[in-house]
Amino acid sequence: MPVQLVITGLGCISAAGPTARDLETTLLSGRSCLAVSDNPRFPLAAQLPVGLVASPVPSGPRAVGLAEVAAREALANSGIAPGVLGLAVGSCTGGLHGSEERYLGAGPEPVSDVYRDQPVGRIVAQLRRRLRIRGPVTAHAEACASAAGALIEAVGWIRSGLVPGALIVGTDPLTRLTMAGFKALQIIDPVGCRPFAEERAGMSLGEGAVAVVLEEEQSALLRGAKPLARLLGWGMAGDAHHATAPDPSGRWLTAAIDQSLRDGAVAAADIGFVSAHGTGTRDNDSSEAQALATRFGRVPVSSNKRALGHTMGASALFGVAGAVVALQHQTLLPIAQWTGTPFDHVEVVTSARHSRIDAVLTTCLAFGGVNTAFVMSRF
Repeated sequence: MPVQLVITGLGCISAAGPTARDLETTLLSGRSCLAVSDNPRFPLAAQLPVGLVASPVPSGPRAVGLAEVAAREALANSGIAPGVLGLAVGSCTGGLHGSEERYLGAGPEPVSDVYRDQPVGRIVAQLRRRLRIRGPVTAHAEACASAAGALIEAVGWIRSGLVPGALIVGTDPLTRLTMAGFKALQIIDPVGCRPFAEERAGMSLGEGAVAVVLEEEQSALLRGAKPLARLLGWGMAGDAHHATAPDPSGRWLTAAIDQSLRDGAVAAADIGFVSAHGTGTRDNDSSEAQALATRFGRVPVSSNKRALGHTMGASALFGVAGAVVALQHQTLLPIAQWTGTPFDHVEVVTSARHSRIDAVLTTCLAFGGVNTAFVMSRF
């Protein structure tokens, strides 16, 4: 019998607040947390709405602090001893936030230990020590699909019997370089992103961390865990179309979706909702919607980017968190404060409504042509 996987813990810190409950409330209400900011670290945020974390985080590299907050909540909710778990972390910018602060404050010449914390592997090592995890560890940096890669590797660990469970974390603080880079690419919407709207004009940026505890189902039930959802299958495909733009046809995202359906033994007709990547850029939304329409027709689709901003390397796990909320509440989650003309080949969810949802698909697209998909179901 195939190994069954369940999510037993969820933790989150984002522009919505420092807990998973804050995220849940925000996604169900359709509230947007994007706002302009006078934070001196981000001069562009005075003009462009962003999703900044206002809550305090533990000292040290900000990526580690964000990750620690989310991880401790997930572990507490799960009730599992962290020592038995593996640790898989995905991050796009890693410790760049600290390096950037050091550089801006001291200039390019002084040598500093801060720069040693920039690689994602250093973030993982520090988080492992703080949480006292003794299982295998891994670091993933596949642009916006970083957390998806971490989750996929953790699935392999559990299915192979290497560990009974794993803590998977996606974490990314906002940096000045990130904002300036996407502004230079001319893909930030000055009024806030509008996923799957014909009038969309770019993304909105955010920051945060999500953590999930994933376990083998029987092991989790034997210790008395209360699963939040099942993770049935995953898929990943590379399109090799362009360094920063997806294949317009969406065929490689469709391939990743098909892999996830086969892996989870789920029929396309069973998918009742899609927690999509939905960045609001011209290329992403067009390609993603094409892929979804090809496989599912007019499936209900939403994105959390208008609520939280694009959280970069953590975004795939924010999609997973959205799927958990939709399944637990049997609710189609709306795109926050959505306005515009919706795509006609998928059903763009603009207001929350109850619906029977047996299975949810969550998708992620990243620079470098990375396409991922996960299928989840009610427990």
